[in-house]
Amino acid sequence: MPYLFTTSSYPTDLRDEVVEAYFKMLKEMPFDKSLGKETIQVAVTTNPKGVESLSIMNVKEGKLTEAILWTYKRMTYFQLIKGFEYKIRVWTTIVEALESINRSLPDQ
Repeated sequence: MPYLFTTSSYPTDLRDEVVEAYFKMLKEMPFDKSLGKETIQVAVTTNPKGVESLSIMNVKEGKLTEAILWTYKRMTYFQLIKGFEYKIRVWTTIVEALESINRSLPDQ
């Protein structure tokens, strides 16, 4: 099952606006367990440019397209915040990556 990594960054002076948008998103679009497991709800760090966050969803079999669209819809809560940037990426497990080249993990 693939993982959806959502990363975002924004200047620290946008903190309150981003937090309010996040709370609104959680209220109006809580996590959809039918799409997968919330592996990391949100992890946050800072750097000299501001704040970075990371969320990871372990997507259920056959739900990748739906999970991506749902994640993009969730991120619309932040799109009008000037200076807020985000990226959604799909990561595969090693088993899935090997299957794509007709290989498998060696017996252990």
